[in-house]
Amino acid sequence: MLQLKDNNITFDYALCQQCGICQPICPKGAISFESIGNKLSHINIDNEKCVMCGLCVKTCPASYNHHNPDYFDDLSNKGYFLCWNDNDSIRRKASSGGVARTLIHDALANDKVDGVYSLISTNDFPYAEGHLFTKDKMDEINQIPNSIYHSVMMCRNIKQTDNADRLMAVGTACQLRAIENAIGNKHKDLIKVCIFCKQQKTIQSTRFMAKVMGTSIGNNGNDSIRYRGEGWPGQVAINGKKMRWNKAATIPFGRRLWTVPGCKVCGDPFGKDYGADISLMDPWDIRKENDLGETLVITHSLRGAEMIKGCGMLKNKQLTFNEAKPALDLKDISRKRQMVDFFRKGECKRKVIIAGKCETLQTRVLEGILGKMPNVPYLLYRAANKIIPDLRNLILH
Repeated sequence: MLQLKDNNITFDYALCQQCGICQPICPKGAISFESIGNKLSHINIDNEKCVMCGLCVKTCPASYNHHNPDYFDDLSNKGYFLCWNDNDSIRRKASSGGVARTLIHDALANDKVDGVYSLISTNDFPYAEGHLFTKDKMDEINQIPNSIYHSVMMCRNIKQTDNADRLMAVGTACQLRAIENAIGNKHKDLIKVCIFCKQQKTIQSTRFMAKVMGTSIGNNGNDSIRYRGEGWPGQVAINGKKMRWNKAATIPFGRRLWTVPGCKVCGDPFGKDYGADISLMDPWDIRKENDLGETLVITHSLRGAEMIKGCGMLKNKQLTFNEAKPALDLKDISRKRQMVDFFRKGECKRKVIIAGKCETLQTRVLEGILGKMPNVPYLLYRAANKIIPDLRNLILH
């Protein structure tokens, strides 16, 4: 997070959401990134170049600290759909039915937008980067990656969108907030598609999954890593080894380990607070494992609903709020929102302070033990996950 303090721009790593927007928005090139051991980045400010314009602070999504007390109140009025691509091959290869890439293809092919800014696959770590997809290069849509579970500074290439009058942006809440802050008023239209996200990860999360799978990840960024695909919830594949995603991710995600620090101060996984048109998420608890896959789609606006119903390549089944509710994980989101002030070092209730301190300690201990212990059979990891209580959840219920 960047902030203006004592007439200087300062960087707080503990609040940084690693979106990458600050570098391209700086008019003087005063901001650079320095990679650290967990494959995240520190932000360096060249004070000799900096003219204190404050653009980096204004666009930083972590600077947003508004708590909407009515956050959950209108969820029952949203539109809910199970969606999937009508091509079974595309549907199977994608993370959850191929909905994101289908919407991108439809928007470009039917001239609904001039460009779509999202992620494209690359050969080197983090194996993806921000990219503007356009109609004249439709074949690039095949290079959209499946879900990425390590941090990608998606916004670093945002200047590619300068000539797109009508733009669709597809990303997580922090990435879309950064894009809205930086270029929202430069476009005639900005459609926002939010990839539901409660926690992005450092590379240490994938290192742990690799260990559980009986392999390892080097430091040169040349490993073969693929998250999801091959049905739902799919597989994680690391250097030739494969494991069902829900098995490999149980401990890192269930215990919120190796999380990007700034994710702890984001309480808006649906992207509601900044006006997302659509949210895309996995249909946990409402669908069984299967060989193809679907996405649970939440439409927040009339335009979002029209995008879903008007996409010819997309099959959809409308759900009621009560049918979709088990997948929304509202209790966990509520707990996460309660913790935001603690991690921002703001005022909060005593119960929240206790929960925050317990979570911080538990996270540090588990990351230390699991990171250093030798590989053991998966059943032992599974047993440990069931035995070890989640202290934050016990305290906040």
